[in-house]
Amino acid sequence: MPILTRMASGATTLAGARRRRLLVTALATLLSLTLAAGGLFEAPAAGAYPTSSISVSGHGWGHGRGMGQWGALGYAVDRGWSYSQILDHYYGGTSAGWLSAESSDSGQIDVRLKNAVVDSTLTVTASKDFFVTTDAGSITVAAGSFARIAPNGGGWTVSTSTQCGGWASPSLAGSGGEVTAWWGWRTADTVDELVNVVRCSADGSLADKRAYRGTVRAGQNGGTIVTNRVSMGDYLRGAVPRESPSYWGDLGGGRGMNALKAQAVAARSYARAYTAGGGAICDTTSCQVYGGAGHNGELLEDARANRAVDETAHEVRLRNGAVASTEYSSSTGGWTAGGAFPAVEDAGDTVAGNSNHDWSTTIEVSSIEAAYPSIGSLVGITVSARNGLGADGGRATQVTISGTRANTTVRATSFQYAFGLKSDWYSFSAQSPVVGVATRSTGGWWTVTASGRVSAQGGAPDFGSITVALNQPVVGMAATPSGNGYWLVAGDGGIFSYGDAAFYGSTGSIRLNQPVVGMAATATGRGYWMVASDGGIFAYGDATFLGSMGATPLYRPVVGMASTPSGNGYWMVAADGGIFSFGDAGFLGSTGGTNLNAPVVGMARTASGDGYWFVAADGGIFAYGAPFYGSKGGQVLSASIAGMAVTGGSTGYVLVAANGTVYAYPS
Repeated sequence: MPILTRMASGATTLAGARRRRLLVTALATLLSLTLAAGGLFEAPAAGAYPTSSISVSGHGWGHGRGMGQWGALGYAVDRGWSYSQILDHYYGGTSAGWLSAESSDSGQIDVRLKNAVVDSTLTVTASKDFFVTTDAGSITVAAGSFARIAPNGGGWTVSTSTQCGGWASPSLAGSGGEVTAWWGWRTADTVDELVNVVRCSADGSLADKRAYRGTVRAGQNGGTIVTNRVSMGDYLRGAVPRESPSYWGDLGGGRGMNALKAQAVAARSYARAYTAGGGAICDTTSCQVYGGAGHNGELLEDARANRAVDETAHEVRLRNGAVASTEYSSSTGGWTAGGAFPAVEDAGDTVAGNSNHDWSTTIEVSSIEAAYPSIGSLVGITVSARNGLGADGGRATQVTISGTRANTTVRATSFQYAFGLKSDWYSFSAQSPVVGVATRSTGGWWTVTASGRVSAQGGAPDFGSITVALNQPVVGMAATPSGNGYWLVAGDGGIFSYGDAAFYGSTGSIRLNQPVVGMAATATGRGYWMVASDGGIFAYGDATFLGSMGATPLYRPVVGMASTPSGNGYWMVAADGGIFSFGDAGFLGSTGGTNLNAPVVGMARTASGDGYWFVAADGGIFAYGAPFYGSKGGQVLSASIAGMAVTGGSTGYVLVAANGTVYAYPS
C-alpha cells in the first residue's frame, strides 16, 4: 500500500545532523525571500490560454426539436416526399387530424404584438376610415388620420391627429376594459387600407407601420398589452412566409410546395395547442414569427404560402386525441434533438442553400472569463457530455470550463445562449495550453496540455492522452526512466499512467490546501513525488518523503520540482527562483529575493545531479552548477514558456511554450 506523507511545520522534527543542515539550508533560502505580510500567496496559474479566442464549429440553427425547416425542404425537393410524409417523419407518435371550422382557420386567434407599444401608448392609422371603440363608445377616424390610444389610470384616452403627433384634445375616453381599433370594410385594395400599427418619429413623421387584418386591441396588465384578433387562416398567411421562405414553393419543379404545406400544418397545430388554454400567442421567435399582412405599405403575404394554408385548411397533428405542440426550428444539423418527439436522423438538412448545416464562429477568451469569473484565467474548455446522436458525438449537453482558480460545469444550452451560438450541437477546436514537457532518455520528447492531450515529438512514441473530463487541469508530466511511459498529474493530484508507468497512488480524492503544480519520478521508476504550490510533498511507491515546505509561509509559490539521480533527494523551485533542497539534493544557488523580469515556471537537473537550471516565463535560463546553453530571455515569444526538461543524454535542455513551440538547446 502506498503511504501518503506530507510534512506540516512543527508537526515533525527532522532527525540527524545531515537533515538539520539541509533544513538550515532551506530556511536560509527562505530568509533571503522576505516574507509577505501574513505569509499568504495566490496559487500559481496552471497556464494561460494560448490564444485570445476560441474557434467553435457546429451544426444546425435553433433548438432542433420536431421538424427542421431546411430538412423539410430537402425531403420535398430532393426525395419527392409529400407534406404528410415529412410530418410523419419529424412528429413521431402523431397522426393527421382536422379541426372544425370554428376552431380552425375561420376561427379566431389572439396574437400578442410585442413591439406595438411605444411609451405605453398604441398609435394606429389607415388609408380608409377606421373605428376606435372603448366601453364609453366608438369614434370614426378619418382616412389617413392617426389615433393615439393611451392608458389613463385604469381606463383609456383616445386622441386623434392628421399627422403622427400633435395630438388634438381627447376625442374619446374609457373607464376600463379593452380599446379596439378595427377596419370595417369588406375588401382592401392595399395593405394601407387595413389598420396599421405605427411608430412616430420625434419630428412627427412616420417611422414605421405594420398592417394587420382583423382588429387590434389594447388591454392593461401591468402595462399596455396589444393583441391582434384575427382568423386562424389570416394568422397563418402572416406566419408561414415568415417561417419558411415562400420561394421554396418554386423549387424542385414545384415540389417545394410540400415544405410550405408541412410548415402550414405545423404552424397551425402549434398555434392551436399554444392557445388551447386561452390567452394569446406571441409574434416573435419565442412562439412563431408573425408579420401581419404588410409592412410599410408592402404586402407580406404571398400567393404560394397562401396556397399552402388553403390546401391544408383545418389540418393539424394529433396525439392522444389532442392537438400536438409541433415545435420546429430552422436547421437540425442532421439529427433532431428529441424531446416531445423521438429523435430522428434528418438527411434532408443537407439540402443546397442551407448554410446552417455546418457553421463556425469564435468566442473571445476574455468574454468567457467575464461570464464565469470564479474560474480565474481560462485554462481549458471542453464539451464533457453529448447526446450521442450524429457527428462529433451529437449535441452537447454539458460543458466543462477549467480555470486557474476553479472549474465549472454548465449546461450546454446555457453556454449556447450566453455566447449566441446557433445551436447546442458544437465543438471547441482551439487548443488547450501546453503545461509541461518530458524527455525520453533515447531521444525525443512529449508535451502535454492542460486538458491532458499528449503530443509525441522527435521520435518519442505516443502512449496515450486523457480522453475524459477532468476535475482539475493537468499541470505537468514525468517520464519513466526507460522512456517507455509517462505520468500526467492534475491540479488535484490525480495521476494518469501510460506505457510502462505504473499507478502508485494519488490525491485525486483528497481536499488539498493548495493545488499540485508538478511531479518527479524516482530513479527506479517505481514511484513518484508530487509537489503543491505551498511546498507540500506527496510521496508514492518507492518515493521517500524527505521533507517539505507545507504550512511554512512562502514569499512566492512553488512552481516545480526535480529529483536527484539517486532518488534520495529533491529540489523545489518557487516563482521567484527560490530553491528548497531536501535529502541529498545540494543547494547550489537561487534567484530568491531577486527582481525577475518574469516568474520562474519550472526546473530541470543535470545528469550528475551536481547542477540545475530553472526557466522563467519569458524564456530566461538560470544555471547553477550546470552549463548555460542559451535562452529566449529578451526575445519576443509567440507564447510564454510553460516548462523545461533535460534532453536525452543530458547534453542540453528543451523549453516548451504554452502554444506547443519547443526550443532545444544547444540548437
